[in-house]
Amino acid sequence: MKHILTFLFLACFGGIASGQTTFKIITPSNPRITTHQLNSGKLTIGITENGGGVINQILIPGIGDIMDVQADMYGRSGQSSIRDKAHGGRYNPTQAGFNEQLGTRSVITKTENKLVVEPRGCALWHGDGGYDFTEWENIGPDPYKNDGGNSDVDDLDETNLSGKQETEVFSEFDYYGTYENCLGKFGIKTAAIRHYFEYRFVREPGHCLNQFRNGTPAFVPRNLSEDISVKLPKGTFEGTDKDMNGLIPSWSLRNDLAKWKPKVRFVQTKKGVWETESREAIKVFESEKRNLKQVFIVAESEDVNTGNAIGFYRPASEINTFSVIGVNEKDGSIAYQDNRTEKANGLEMMNRTPTMSWMGFRQVIKGLINRTRLPKGVYEAFREEVYFFYGTPKEIMDAMEVLDKQFASNK
Repeated sequence: MKHILTFLFLACFGGIASGQTTFKIITPSNPRITTHQLNSGKLTIGITENGGGVINQILIPGIGDIMDVQADMYGRSGQSSIRDKAHGGRYNPTQAGFNEQLGTRSVITKTENKLVVEPRGCALWHGDGGYDFTEWENIGPDPYKNDGGNSDVDDLDETNLSGKQETEVFSEFDYYGTYENCLGKFGIKTAAIRHYFEYRFVREPGHCLNQFRNGTPAFVPRNLSEDISVKLPKGTFEGTDKDMNGLIPSWSLRNDLAKWKPKVRFVQTKKGVWETESREAIKVFESEKRNLKQVFIVAESEDVNTGNAIGFYRPASEINTFSVIGVNEKDGSIAYQDNRTEKANGLEMMNRTPTMSWMGFRQVIKGLINRTRLPKGVYEAFREEVYFFYGTPKEIMDAMEVLDKQFASNK
């Protein structure tokens, strides 16, 4: 498998070398602006180039945009992020940007059936675990109101820091992602969109990661890994504060409950049997705790042939099984792939907040090794693919069955 080559940076803290446009890592913008749309049958999604290509629009027939004001924020939307246990979940490269108004502007390439978020540096989210790491607020304010606008708690002298706030939030990771219309692919007969994405540990540990080093309030030494790799790369890679230990990738869509509040959830046993439950009665679905498949459907009706429904599917594919890859930077080829998954969970919360639901997947991966410990020219990345569908529950179940057969045939 080939990967699009990581775009070169014009300067240490510049933006994308797109040939035409250079962006700062974060820029003030409106998270409700949709810049690109992708259609799949009766479903339309919209994404914004102002915030890392995150989904900020989901249009379904008869209802309109089910995301609306409650989910149209950079900290919500439909997006992914990563954290890790050793850094207390506070070193948090996020697709969208730094806070609700400071997004990571990105280049989006559109073809007839695909939207591509070109490789782009990730900003850190603002440390909603309660860790103020930004002394500088020259681009925009952080959420910490008692810091005088020019202080933090990472114990680094950043008085004369080159790049100021941009240097503080510019993580060691790049994001790359695609959204693909899969209606008709493999015989799928209802609206289906595949989202593939990568978080690439492309930069050597620098000032950004150093703000979360061992000895700071953000770091949790007991969560260091005894050995990050499983089979590859060969050898023992004891975790350090410059690696990702106990990586927690998360992907979700969210919706405004005032616009759409489906009452039913369909879940599937490991033997493929569908079960129906009330979302009101069981507000949180976790596939791992209930030994269920990583699929679920939220729907308006218990009748599988009636009403609007959206389905979520994380396939047992090679990509998801070997979710950590070593990449040859020169040509984008895969140097190795490793299965480091410790937990994988389908997760759905009807009331993530009183006004918004959360629907998606969350995992725990042993970790990622920083590139200074790898062969020259190789970096590690986390990758994932998920599908989401629109239709009646039965149409979605049929589409998932098609994919089950497709991925089974690839094993």
